[in-house]
Amino acid sequence: MRETTIGRMFLNRVAEGGDDTRYIVPRDGKWEPMSYREVGAAVREMASGLMSLGLARGDKVAILSSTRVEWTLSDFAAILGGFVTVPIYPSNLPDQVEYILAHSGARAVFVEDESQWNKVAGAGKNLPDLAATILFTGSPEGKEGAIGLAGLREKGAAYAAAHPGALEARTEEIRPEDDLTIIYTSGTTGPPKGTVIRHSNVAFDVTSTLKVVDVPRGSVMLQFLPLAHVLGRFEHFLSFDAMAVTGFARGLQTVAEDLPAVRPHMMISVPRLYEKFYAAVLGKVHQEGGLKKTIFLWALSVGREVSARRQRGDKVGGWLGFKFSLADRLVFGKIRERLGGRLRFFVSGGAPLAREIAEFFHAMGILILEGYGLTETPSVVSANQVESFKFGTVGKPLPGTEVRIAADGEILIRGPHVFKEYFRDPAATREAIDLEGWFHSGDIGEIDADGFLRITDRKKDIIVTSGGKNVAPQNVENLLKTDKFVSQSFVYGDRKKYLTALLTLSPEEIVKWAGENGVAERDPVALAKDPRVVSMMSARVAEMNRSLASFEQIKKFVLLGTDFSQETGELTPTLKVKRKVVIQKYGMLLDALYEKD
Repeated sequence: MRETTIGRMFLNRVAEGGDDTRYIVPRDGKWEPMSYREVGAAVREMASGLMSLGLARGDKVAILSSTRVEWTLSDFAAILGGFVTVPIYPSNLPDQVEYILAHSGARAVFVEDESQWNKVAGAGKNLPDLAATILFTGSPEGKEGAIGLAGLREKGAAYAAAHPGALEARTEEIRPEDDLTIIYTSGTTGPPKGTVIRHSNVAFDVTSTLKVVDVPRGSVMLQFLPLAHVLGRFEHFLSFDAMAVTGFARGLQTVAEDLPAVRPHMMISVPRLYEKFYAAVLGKVHQEGGLKKTIFLWALSVGREVSARRQRGDKVGGWLGFKFSLADRLVFGKIRERLGGRLRFFVSGGAPLAREIAEFFHAMGILILEGYGLTETPSVVSANQVESFKFGTVGKPLPGTEVRIAADGEILIRGPHVFKEYFRDPAATREAIDLEGWFHSGDIGEIDADGFLRITDRKKDIIVTSGGKNVAPQNVENLLKTDKFVSQSFVYGDRKKYLTALLTLSPEEIVKWAGENGVAERDPVALAKDPRVVSMMSARVAEMNRSLASFEQIKKFVLLGTDFSQETGELTPTLKVKRKVVIQKYGMLLDALYEKD
């Protein structure tokens, strides 16, 4: 970024972009372009509309919606008006929505549709600060305090005509040290904390990231991560500054279908999507069997050899180069076409990516650049690069970022992107940022001899067995999830003699296995209890245990026929497992595995 505030960056890019395409928006089964000029006009009217409602500089404006173009327009409108955006996950329950609106003192809230409006309306009496609710879709008629998006723009146009230059003057008042947004954590261990992030935090992080990740103007990015999450939001700011084209996925469940439609050059995702793609490819190969399976496995072995050489920095040519070219024509090129056909790289963040997954993709000619960041460092701390990457690590720290490892292994971070404070929580702020300005991340890691950062686990998630051995559960969980029959895994055993696990079965794979092995049952829940399935999975877990130290091995496990999900409360909006929730729901099952010892 050449600018020091997000509002000034937005206005400059709109002026530079003109009639070039900024967004590709799914509407009525079609993908429609939206130019910089159209984006600028909409945002200015919406910002003026918010000012017409009597909102003052620094007031909080919440957004309660899934990822869609209206979300980003509302965000920039709040920013231009000098307001502070408060994102809320659409999956949040009514009491969580009420808490965030009340705690932040939000004066206005954008809501996606009537179902989200109901969450706000139900808490209306407890939200005295809330002056307006703006609907993206649906009619505001009969809804007290509601206004439609078109109505807000009409108000904005009238306000701008009556107060020429008012919006521009407001935008010019904004300083780098001003608050940009308050992002509330998922709150799995109590009330969520509001992370206050300044314009300068994001400006620095975007600038530093673009120094190590090349995003040429006009590149297409597929956006589907929740914009209420810091990674999805950062992706949007970065793509706007780089003048890339953002294509919006229709939803998390349609990403596989949207990839060949949007044809992105790059995409940012959480590991869960790559895990599902990995499982889907291997599942299809084993289902087809025969010659196709033989060819794929041969191609994969060639690709793995090429990947190993490229990771070492060696050239690939001669007989191996010829074999890889053939493998690419027969197998890998077709897979890449399903991803749009022009992908330069994927980016992974938000949770650890299993090395096996990264190497599997790389063998097929698809590079996944894993990075690391937190809400409090919005968002990137370190990242692998196209010309400098190491699988199993999250790359080197960004330029201008200091990272060091504390005596207990905790990762400490210092730099201009470290957040300002936790909103209305000075005690938590003092606990997170020490007197020297180091942010205590809560993550455990190490820096290797080449300067690459490796995350081993969350400090609070480390399992200490009764024998005193420290185990990072995420490493074992990632290994278990590479099995085609395992959808999700959860490792348990703090203060226990050995480790146990919950394994959720992949419905497609276990039903297919049942049919191939003479098991009449087709219900995954029933199959999870079938002794034949348990026996089969015992053998597979035993095989995976061979690659683990004795104290890391899974001695016993429970199979579940239903997956973890956001709806049932076990997953966050970015598809990470909520450990405390899983223990609350399934702790008795896990504890029962130790009863006969």
